[in-house]
Order: sequence, then C-alpha cells, then structure tokens
Amino acid sequence: MKQPSPVLVAVALLLTTIGVATQSNEDLPRRQYESGLAFLKGQRYAEAMKDFQAIIDSFPKSQAADNALLQIALYQIDIAKDLGAAQAAVDQLLKIYPDTDSAPMGYVVGGRIAMAKGRSAADVDAAVASFERVERLFPGNDAVPAAGYYAGEALRLVRRHEDALVRYRRVTAAYPSSPWAARANLAAGYCLAQADRATAALPEVQRVRQMMPASAEAEAALNINSILYRLHVRAPKGSAYAFSGRFIGDERANFNDVIGVRVDPLNRVLLGHNKGIAVFDQKGALASSVAAQDPSAFFSDEVNRIVFVGKGALHTEQVSSMPITTPPTEPNRPPKVVDEMPSVVMTSTGQRLIVNKKAKTVIRYDAAGRYIGPFTTAINTERLAINVLDDVAMIDKDAKAVTILDRAGTPLSKIITKGANYQLDEPVDVAFDRLGYLYVLDRGKKSVFVFGPRNRLITSFTIDEKSPGAFTRARALGVDAAGRLYIFDEKAKRIGVYQ
Repeated sequence: MKQPSPVLVAVALLLTTIGVATQSNEDLPRRQYESGLAFLKGQRYAEAMKDFQAIIDSFPKSQAADNALLQIALYQIDIAKDLGAAQAAVDQLLKIYPDTDSAPMGYVVGGRIAMAKGRSAADVDAAVASFERVERLFPGNDAVPAAGYYAGEALRLVRRHEDALVRYRRVTAAYPSSPWAARANLAAGYCLAQADRATAALPEVQRVRQMMPASAEAEAALNINSILYRLHVRAPKGSAYAFSGRFIGDERANFNDVIGVRVDPLNRVLLGHNKGIAVFDQKGALASSVAAQDPSAFFSDEVNRIVFVGKGALHTEQVSSMPITTPPTEPNRPPKVVDEMPSVVMTSTGQRLIVNKKAKTVIRYDAAGRYIGPFTTAINTERLAINVLDDVAMIDKDAKAVTILDRAGTPLSKIITKGANYQLDEPVDVAFDRLGYLYVLDRGKKSVFVFGPRNRLITSFTIDEKSPGAFTRARALGVDAAGRLYIFDEKAKRIGVYQ
C-alpha cells in the first residue's frame, strides 16, 4: 500500500489542529455568553455585563461578540436607561459587525434610542428611518416585524394614530404567527383608545388573547379589556366601579400622614406614611416595610426599588442618598437645597420630575440626581402623575384644576374646575391608568372622576357614606394595570379596593 506523503500528513495534522483550536476558541465565548444570559435572567446585571464585556475584550472575532454587544445595548436602554451607553454599543455593533445576525436588531435598538431622546419631528423621523432600514437591508430577518412594531410605537407616541395603525396592520398581516403580531394588536388597542375609539379597541385587544393565550401579552390584553369594559360598556348602564369588599392594611396599624398610594410594575401596593412605605403583596398582605421618618414622596425606580424623599434628598435602601439642589441664583453662592418636595415621578427615560413647593416649580433631574433644568414654573402643586406617553398631570391647588403637560413641559390641556357634567371641589390626588385615562380623587365631592381623551368626562363614582367602602375622608389614590382603584381613607385608616 502506498504511504501518504509526509507533506499531506503535515497539512492534515495542521487542519485538524486548526479545527480543534477554532472549536475551542468558540466554546469559551459561547459559554461565557450563556453565563451572561443566566445572570440577566436572575437580574444580576453587573455580573452579566462583566461576561458580555469580557467576550468583546478577549474574543472580538468570535461568533458571540456581536450578540454580547447587542445584549449590552438592550441592557443600557431597557434597564439602566443610559441612552449614551446604549448608543455607543449600537454604534460599535453596526461598525464592526454590520453583517452579523445581531445587526438587524441593532438598527431596531438604534431607532428606540432616537425615540427615547425626544419626540420632535426630527427625532421621530430618525427613529422610523432606523426601523425602515431593517427590512431594506435584511429582508426576511426575524427583526423585521420588531422594526415594524416599533415604527408604529414611534408614531403612536406623538399621537399620529392613523399612521401608527398602518404600521401595526402591516406586522399583523405579514407575520400573523409572530409574537410581534400580538404586540402590534395590543399596541393598536392602546392607539385606538387614545384616539377616543374605545369600541374599536375591544376586539383588537381580544385577538391577542386568542393568538397567545398563555403569554404576558394576553395578560396585558385582559387588563386593557377590563378597563375598556368597565368604562365604556358597564358605566353607561350603571356605576363603573363598586367596592370589592376588600381592604388592604390593618386599621390598627394606625397609618398617619399618608403621602400616597402606588401600584408598582410588580403589582405591589405601596402606601407611604409618616414612618415609611408599607409594601403589600398581590394578595394584600403586608410583605415588607421601608423605614423612613416623615417622607414627603416616593416612587418605584427603574429596577423596582422604592425611592423616597426626605430632608432634601432622594433615598434608596442600601444606596447612598442623592441630595437635590438647584443652581445658585447669585455668583459665588452654594447650590440651594430643595427641602420641600411633596411629589416626584419618573419618566420613561429615567428622569425625575420633582415638585419644589417653596419655589412653586417642578424641576427635572437625571437618575443620578443631577440637575437638568426646570420642567414648569408658577404652579402650586403637591401631586403629580405620569402616563406612558410621559404626559404629566398636576393638581393646581390655587385654581382647583388639573393641568396636563407633555414630556417637554409644554402645556397640553387643563381640566377646569367646572365642566360638562362635573365640578371639582377639593381634588387631592391624580393617577393615570395604562391607557392614559386620568383619575381625579376629589375629597370634597367624595368622588373619583375619570377623564378620557380630550379631557372628556367618561364617568364618576362615589359611595354613600353609610355603605361599606365609603371614602368620606379620602387622601390618596392608586390605579393598577387592570384599572382597579386603591383609595386610602383617613377615617377607615385602610386602603379600599374598587373594581
């Protein structure tokens, strides 16, 4: 038998060695990428970022490198709310890995960043253009329906409802079995409700429950349908709300000086009072408490931590406090501490809007507590609420009215003291539901007024003071994802649940 050439043997050995080395070089970054994903799932974000960054630094030519960059970009925009860091990751991804499987979604994230930066015509155009590139450059890619969905979102957020609906329809028609189709149907429901077409929104949202019955989108659809049914089907025939028979909190706990009720993204009911924030689970049981002496306001931050206001600063458990100051009004003067902050809300980009009661202004800060500038001036308010469009409602105590501004602080509209079929007497709290309907708790009228698009009164309800669940000394109001109301009454010293 003829012996193989020594050269061929050497080449074969070399190729085998290269193959083993290539497999080995891909194996470690792959496993590190899987480790990062596991940390993400467990919400151990710092460790996840270490894994992804290690891949980029040590294995920049591996098949996992582009995926790691995409995960960093998604973390920065969705969790950290750091648009600069998200943009840097996207720029690096599209420059170094333009033809990889992560590039299409990189364009999607780039469009989302443009959406988050602003709502000007130029911002919206830049966002939609980034989404449109996905289908043009990567036809048939899995990111195409995602891009179509987000194009609709960009248009919905600036109230271009008809244009948004066209984008959603394209996704549902071309990709009917994709999860993005269900999300597009859900978004179309939001869009129609915000355009004052609630009747058309009901069947749109119902399709989501039929398409993906066990999904998070189906749960959201059920919540939306509950709101729409309650306000637009049940309300004309009778009261939209009734007392559920359930209270949250023990009246013996003696909650005093209540500063607010909130329902956070984890469906926890938060009650702020003079000794801290009580945290109740979904069943209404007291799960934990955040100790604080005479807090004046609180909110749930990007990672669902409870942040409260006290002594001129924002405080978070196990995190150093952030003093809240405004620039000096005179040269060579130190910054002025804001010492009366009765309300604070967080925007979709992580900015904090804080009431400066003494100055009768609302001021804007970033997530690190750095001063950005005024949001609005010359208003005496102690209660703010914010919706998914970043519209901000604030009670004008002097006018006994509710002023609504957009995310830039530009006035959009006002709910005046007396309007068609209603009159406000002593509004004490406001809240938005998931669809953007505004709920006004009026202590004087012992009522809740619900306003829809164009500030049209949808319904109101009250309970006879001799009936169970009456809120004769209402203090604070919260609304959950399904539109249930949570009202703290100083007489009952508990939170009543209404649905």
